[in-house]
Formats: sequence, structure tokens, C-alpha cells
Amino acid sequence: MKILQKGFNYSQDGPGNRLVYHLQGCNLHCPWCSNPESMQENGSLLVKGNPADKSCPYGAIENNFLNRQICANCLTKECTYIPGSNLCLSCTVVDIDEVFNEIIRSSLMYFDGGGVTFTGGEPTLQFESLQELLIRLKKSNINTAVETNGTHIRLADLYQFIDYLIIDCKHYRSDIHKRVTGVGNKIILDNIRKAAETRSQLLVRIPLINHFNSSVKDAEEFAAFFGSMNTVNCSFELLRYHEYGKDKWEQCGMIYEPRDAEVSDDAFDKFRNIFAAHNLNLVKT
Repeated sequence: MKILQKGFNYSQDGPGNRLVYHLQGCNLHCPWCSNPESMQENGSLLVKGNPADKSCPYGAIENNFLNRQICANCLTKECTYIPGSNLCLSCTVVDIDEVFNEIIRSSLMYFDGGGVTFTGGEPTLQFESLQELLIRLKKSNINTAVETNGTHIRLADLYQFIDYLIIDCKHYRSDIHKRVTGVGNKIILDNIRKAAETRSQLLVRIPLINHFNSSVKDAEEFAAFFGSMNTVNCSFELLRYHEYGKDKWEQCGMIYEPRDAEVSDDAFDKFRNIFAAHNLNLVKT
């Protein structure tokens, strides 16, 4: 299993105190992503500061500049193992048994109904490994949570092994969703609807981005879709745009594109009021 990072978090990625695993790889390319290093399936090479020329034995670094076209085909990433190097790989590969045993060893920390959460990146890109872990954890009575972009066609196969499910919903129109993130939203909406119909719990998260999905019209369209399904066991969380991951885009050698993406207090309040008027249960974690 390729792990981007891990650590404990309280109540933001499921109830109680949780051991949270961010898994490497994502099939979306959201321009506002706060973890851009998670996008590449095999990990991203991050440059923190000026890399020394001697850091790369293959000549990818010259005059403290990294030529990413050369290092893209490098499988060994020897530069990341040099002591004091300013380069690092975003993920590590860990055996599933090792991850499982670590979760079990940490079980005393899962107070207040806590447990383990798998997020990303997009955790379902490592579907088989994720499924195996969820099954084993369920048998061990460990509370499980998954945060997903909802794009995997077999996501519903995991529902029975997930205690707390979080699905992101970025836009109600598939054409706009595809233009901005690279993938349409049909499977996402299908998975949300199926989860709402079959589960006793579902949290839908909507990242609000100015000029993308935060207008009054957008709120009405979102509310119309959610209002067409069973929301008795659903809750919704609105997440306002932030720039927390901006520096990492540069470290990954990528351009951070969002401009004027902040959502004003007035726009946020209007959006929230429309959801409330449609009897959609809003929460804040």
C-alpha cells in the first residue's frame, strides 16, 4: 500500500480520535487541491529549497535546477536517500500486514468511538488493498471511515465494511466537473444516491470555490439533486476554499492556477441558507 502520510486527528475525518492514512494517487486533478503531491500514482518528487547538483547521479540537476523530464523516468529516486537532500518522494510503500498491525496496536487511542480513516489522494485507487484492510478491520471490531471522491465504479462493494462514509461532491453538472477536474461526475452522483438509499450514515462534502460552484444558482442546483434522493441519513458539509496547499504545487513542479477563488461570507451564508431551506442537514466537523 502506498501511503502519502499518516497521523492522528480528532473528529475531522470521522467521529472520535482517529488514525488517518492518506493514500497515494488520485484520478482527479482539482486545481485547488491541498495535497497535489498525492496525484501521481507512484508518488511525486518534491523539491524543498535548492537541490544540490550532486544529488542526482543521472544529471537531472544542474545549477540547482531540477529537470523533471529527466527524472520522470527514474525508478530508483536515489536523490531522495542522500543525507541532507532537499528532494523527497511523497509516499512510502508499506505492506498491508504492517498497516493492519499498526492500526491494531493503536487501538487504545480510539476513544469516543474513534478508529481508522482512509483518505487521499483517492483511497479507492488502491481498491484491492483497501478492501482487504477494511474486511480485516471490520472483523477486529475497529471503527472504519473512508473519505473518497466517489468515482470508483465498485465503491458500493465497500459500503458494508465502512462505518463512516464521506463522499466529496464538487459539482452537479458532469461537463463542468470533467472540464475542471478531468473526470465526469455520473458515477459520483450514482454512488451518493446509492449510499443514501442503503446506508444509515453518509456525509457529503462540498468544497466551495468561487466562479466554480458557489453561486446562488449553484446552491439551488445542488439542493435540487440532493432533494431528489433520500437524505434522512445524510448530512452535508460546506468547505470554503483555502490556499493551504499552494506551496506544495511549486515543490511538485506544478503551476497553482486558482485566482479569486475565495468565497465571501455573504456568498457562503446564502449557500448555507438555501440548503437549510431545503431541509438538508448541515454539519461542521
